[in-house]
Amino acid sequence: MLIKPITGFFLLLALAGHVYGDTCPEPSTFNPNSNGFTATDKSGRTWEGEYWLPEKPSFNFESATYITEVEGEDGLPKTVSQMSCRYGNIAMVLDNVTNWKATSEAWSDSKHCTKSISECSFAMGKVFP
Repeated sequence: MLIKPITGFFLLLALAGHVYGDTCPEPSTFNPNSNGFTATDKSGRTWEGEYWLPEKPSFNFESATYITEVEGEDGLPKTVSQMSCRYGNIAMVLDNVTNWKATSEAWSDSKHCTKSISECSFAMGKVFP
């Protein structure tokens, strides 16, 4: 009789671990290149980053934002689906994400989070080309 509740408890723990699995990439994974940086998150996704100032870059996490609209080159709104993570003067971006949702209370209604990397956790589907 006690086996069902214990099994359910461990199943719940296992599922909860997967819900909070997606985060912005850790600065230790940043690799400089000619255009800025690339980084790999815990799920193996490659993020692209730009650094645009002459000073030494800051690798301190500041915020995460899920973006659904940007201004296009023509000045008109353009629909996108991307994650953006800010680290001082570095903006790391993951384009073409699907099924994004916040998995912590740290996110605002405008899909912005300014807590730590782990507190700004999210879930999303696969990145499409």
